[in-house]
Amino acid sequence: MYQATEITRYFQVARQDLAYLKFIVEAHEGIATLSTADRKTSTVAITYHRYFAEEINSLLESLGTEIAVKEVSATEFSSHA
Repeated sequence: MYQATEITRYFQVARQDLAYLKFIVEAHEGIATLSTADRKTSTVAITYHRYFAEEINSLLESLGTEIAVKEVSATEFSSHA
């Protein structure tokens, strides 16, 4: 059975925290990419290889103590468009 190697998760953050989140993700060079999924709702997509899932989870948990990071499904944010 085929297992996807790339995982994409969606998160809503306050508009003023977008640059900070992008900076932090990019500082962890090579483990993930961050892109804007929906500018209106401040939703970003974080894509990473499943090998880095534990690191990403730890990073997001840590960031959650500094900024509000809410995971949303792709259908949840796209229904606001």
